[in-house]
Amino acid sequence: MATRSTVELFGILIIILTYLCKWGITSNAGVVDTCPDTEAAWKKRASRQSTSCGGRSVYHCLQDEDGKKREVCVEKSLLNPGYCPLVTHKNFVDWNRCNLTTPGCPNTTYISDEVYKFPFCFGDNTPSPIKQNENGQDIGPGAVAGIVFAVLVLLLLSIFLLFIMYRRSRGLNYVPKDVEGHPLMPTGNETSRREVVKAHHVMEGMAVLKKHDSLLITGKLGTAVTSTADSIMNEFARKNDGWKTKHCKYQELPVRFDPKTIYFVYGWFGLWNDNPCDLPAVILAFNTLTNAHKGKKNKFIIGMRSDVNKKYASDLEQFEDNLLHYSISLDTVNFLRDKGYEDYLNDKVKGVCQDKSCKCKSLKFDMLTKEKENKIGIPLKMNILENHHNLIAEFVKRKNIKETLKEHFKSLKDTDGLLYQCLMYVCLKGEHKRSADLEKGIVKKLKFEISKKSFEQNMPALEKYIRMKNSEKQQGIQPEAATYVFWHPFIYICAFHTLFESNPDEVMTCCNMDAILQLVRPESTDSHKKDYFIVLADQERVKLFQKRVKDDGMGEALAGHPLLKFKVDGSPGES
Repeated sequence: MATRSTVELFGILIIILTYLCKWGITSNAGVVDTCPDTEAAWKKRASRQSTSCGGRSVYHCLQDEDGKKREVCVEKSLLNPGYCPLVTHKNFVDWNRCNLTTPGCPNTTYISDEVYKFPFCFGDNTPSPIKQNENGQDIGPGAVAGIVFAVLVLLLLSIFLLFIMYRRSRGLNYVPKDVEGHPLMPTGNETSRREVVKAHHVMEGMAVLKKHDSLLITGKLGTAVTSTADSIMNEFARKNDGWKTKHCKYQELPVRFDPKTIYFVYGWFGLWNDNPCDLPAVILAFNTLTNAHKGKKNKFIIGMRSDVNKKYASDLEQFEDNLLHYSISLDTVNFLRDKGYEDYLNDKVKGVCQDKSCKCKSLKFDMLTKEKENKIGIPLKMNILENHHNLIAEFVKRKNIKETLKEHFKSLKDTDGLLYQCLMYVCLKGEHKRSADLEKGIVKKLKFEISKKSFEQNMPALEKYIRMKNSEKQQGIQPEAATYVFWHPFIYICAFHTLFESNPDEVMTCCNMDAILQLVRPESTDSHKKDYFIVLADQERVKLFQKRVKDDGMGEALAGHPLLKFKVDGSPGES
């Protein structure tokens, strides 16, 4: 057995050495001394690469992350004024920001394979005394590269041998106890929930955080505000030693902020929609961030829905200079970005289906861009259809993602009653701790047949709709203390709409208060102004809620809410 293990380890070692040798040979591939800085020279150099480039990839000569100039075949992209293209180690085009007042910095929009118009972006583009071939490429990797390669080989071999010794001390089949069979390990469904984030926005955010301490990211619900913030924070932390990242709702800001930490602050005015009574708490939170911002020991990314940001613009104007001066909007129209979304739809949503008769073949990109449903971002719509392929037929018929999901929840009530009840229980509670018993009053009032065990038994199906909050291992939270929540606010909103249509009385008397304050408004004669996210309650349901608020002693705190201000039976709502 030991001999076999030794042979296997030797084979692994040979493979590693082979890849290292290949890396040593190719690490200098494509490096040139200068990039062509005229159209004629660029086209001449590009013609020599015609056999290498193909499809959407075209010839580029760009600086890389180490300052070298490389010739690569990549897809061209659009750049804004003040940005220079950059080729990464993984051979895709990134962006570097430059000061528009600096001579040579691009001052107009241009395509990446026209960068020869701005030689400034090449850095030092003067020929070196090193001998080159006719393409401008250096001949030979040089003695320094050879030494670096040798040192890296020795270092990696040492790390590999230490790893083997470490594993042998536990046996080759050792698996950490906290990973093996862990009930909160991510499943395949997690991958399909990653929203599409564009590299351009990440580079914009990186450029801001390099020089400043705060960034505002706005977008419609479902335009990947959180995912974009995560990408920016993680990339910044990767490139800057010692930096950490944290998420927190604006109501849960820490008393003391950790140094060298980027905080993503979210949930402004409500996780699901807008609660006007939250304004004082929002102002307090912004003041807290302003005071922490003065120390300049940490950074903040503020994520907010664009329509909410617009609605409260005058209230937040006082924080414009300190916290909200630098911003990124994910709502802007961008042809190349939308082309990327269309490609994702064709590849990841439609392309994976082998059923030629499937309705997904009728799904067109323009169905996701309908003006009447422009409250929801395209990335979220694609994400939902990718995660629930069986909903595509309904969406193609309705052209409305909210109505599609509502119809889906209604069908679950008949086809999978226990799954439906589990989902609606989480909807009523807002979140449900895994270790907690179900509230008997709610279960009885809704005539549910579920128990605590129902969640564990339906977990594979539930994972398409909910996720585990507070389950990250680095937080040190035990699995039984994790909390069930809907994986996206919009999924919650659709579940809430479905439940309100079938059980309005139970919603107004049993549902968590935050959801009602954000998602329910009194009926109005001006019905055509109904908001996409809200449901309308008639007088009887408003009266039920007003009584609940009065009984709970919350009348004064919520007096300014439309549900409390609404006149029932000709009299002002009691508070």
